[in-house]
Amino acid sequence: MFHYADGYRLLESPDEISSSSLEEWKVFLKKIYNKLLSLDFKSQDISFDPELTKIQKYKLKKKNLDLPDVLISKSPGEEIDIPKL
Repeated sequence: MFHYADGYRLLESPDEISSSSLEEWKVFLKKIYNKLLSLDFKSQDISFDPELTKIQKYKLKKKNLDLPDVLISKSPGEEIDIPKL
């Protein structure tokens, strides 16, 4: 949900998100972000790969040295092909 809701933009330029007029989107994105960081999602049966390149990961890590891998790396679990809508 985080990546499909354009979470990459939050990681890349948080100021742009803060200045957005889309209040519901901002609240949703920040809520999912915080849940991911605090590991609120107990089940990790299904894996998700944000499919970021090494360069994208490097740039994000360079901007934020404390960026958790859970937001930019493949998650644990079984790989399931979920169709994109």
